[in-house]
Amino acid sequence: MIRPRPYQAEALDALDDHMRAKTTNPCVVIPTGGGKSLIIAWAIQRWANDYPPFRCMILAHRKELVEQNSEELKRLWPAGDVGVYSAGLGRRDIDASIVFASIDSVAKRAGEFPAFDVVLVDEAHRIPARGEGKYRSFIADCKQFNPSLRVVGFTATPYRMGMGAICHKDHILNEICYEASISSLIEDGFLCRLRSKAGEAPNLSGVRRNGRGDYVQKALAEAVDTPAVVQKAVQNAMAIIRAEQRRSVIFFCVDVKHAADVSRELAKWNVHAPTVTGKTKKAERKRIAEGFKAGQFQALVNVNVYTEGFNARRVDCVVLLRPTLSAGLYAQMVGRGLRLHPCKVDCLVLDFSRCIETHGPIDCIEAGEVRLIVCGSVASKRCEDCEAGTGKCEGCSCLRCSPGCGDVFSRALRACPHCGWKIPPQEIERAEAEETERKMHEAEAAQRSILGSEPEELEVSAVTIHRHKKQGKPDSLRVQYRCGLSTFREWVCLDHEGLAGRKARRWWADRFGVEEAKLASVDRVLGVMFNEAALTNRTEAITVVRRGKYSEIVGHKIRASAEHAS
Repeated sequence: MIRPRPYQAEALDALDDHMRAKTTNPCVVIPTGGGKSLIIAWAIQRWANDYPPFRCMILAHRKELVEQNSEELKRLWPAGDVGVYSAGLGRRDIDASIVFASIDSVAKRAGEFPAFDVVLVDEAHRIPARGEGKYRSFIADCKQFNPSLRVVGFTATPYRMGMGAICHKDHILNEICYEASISSLIEDGFLCRLRSKAGEAPNLSGVRRNGRGDYVQKALAEAVDTPAVVQKAVQNAMAIIRAEQRRSVIFFCVDVKHAADVSRELAKWNVHAPTVTGKTKKAERKRIAEGFKAGQFQALVNVNVYTEGFNARRVDCVVLLRPTLSAGLYAQMVGRGLRLHPCKVDCLVLDFSRCIETHGPIDCIEAGEVRLIVCGSVASKRCEDCEAGTGKCEGCSCLRCSPGCGDVFSRALRACPHCGWKIPPQEIERAEAEETERKMHEAEAAQRSILGSEPEELEVSAVTIHRHKKQGKPDSLRVQYRCGLSTFREWVCLDHEGLAGRKARRWWADRFGVEEAKLASVDRVLGVMFNEAALTNRTEAITVVRRGKYSEIVGHKIRASAEHAS
């Protein structure tokens, strides 16, 4: 019997609490590879067992996701009344209590189904914020048959290009009820460790942008798909892939021609790399996907097909040849390598598109300038010829580099997370001097400091609270703050003894007063449905400091009207 991982159990409980205590539509955020399909299956089984007449539809935009999600539930709950409605799968089950459906197949057919209690949307970032669209139209039609219909979203990327966060009081999805971070799942051993190396990217200065803010595909292809660019990218990628003995590699390309050109270039390296695009026939796509998952060939080249719902656990290298300004697309591409597999230790991301530089590390995607460094790329040893010390030699103009693995990482880490190489002091000093100079000449400084070590105050848009369980310890509250596209967490240990308990009661007293703090406990707090709204109203901002791979909340700005004497 499969049991939920700790964060999966927390997500299920948080979703249950939200559905019982609130009338808004929640969203659950689980990183790629974190078992989102399992959480969906457990939630449905739990609801159906509690309320036998329960009816639910689970929407997805691709038949592979429909098939994957439905099979997950049938595996966990063989006795469940489960149906599928998808033209691509040749199924049109209408009367089942639980229907997994393709949005394209049911978009105009809401009236053909008995009324649903809940509609779940997988890859919920695809729901547009406004206008019509298939999801919005279908949900609106379903509400005609059940005005009390609840909508629940599941996604790995709770933002959409051109609109920002997908949850808003005026959107279909109103708030995130639970969010698991990539960094914590990697740290706890539930996701694969990532490494990255950056190669030379093509010149994109003249590439136009579309109405959504991303690159125009045709213009992007003209910049990226040239013989010189393709040849150099493949040559550099294959040199690293062979040196590191990567066995399951997925290439992301711009369009069909670009994919074909990359595949032909790989053939010159004796690498059989089939291409999969939206035009690939279904039977051929299935054959290629199954062969790749089974390890029958080393590489796969694709265009906009395997960015979502492609469960190939063997992938140990992701090659980004497709530049994008969409943080969601970037996260989905890199996410293909996050799943664990016995034959891999980590997943290597090779970036020939400047995506990491544009969006930042996968575990802290955010707006603003990102400062990265290449391991071993700065002088840090004495020159053996003139012994002029570190840096550029005055005598022979040489630049000796420290041995390094070439991984790309944030300067905030100060050391390579792969090989341990440390950024030399003179490089840190140079970077800080650059930052000081930039601040003196720019009208507005970048939002993030260069080293990420300076405290930063961020405005809070929403606060959520969840129960946090740890074996052998009393339960605590995990408080999550939403600041733009980023989420930050802290733990309030109301049920603990000693210093942790005293700090938690002081934390609660600062927001609700001393008398309330004396009565506060984890069960009591979670039992009051208005506490999350009250915390959101009281918390104006938090102060955050970057500590290596993680962020620490070091201060809170409580609204003046909410402060209590203590």
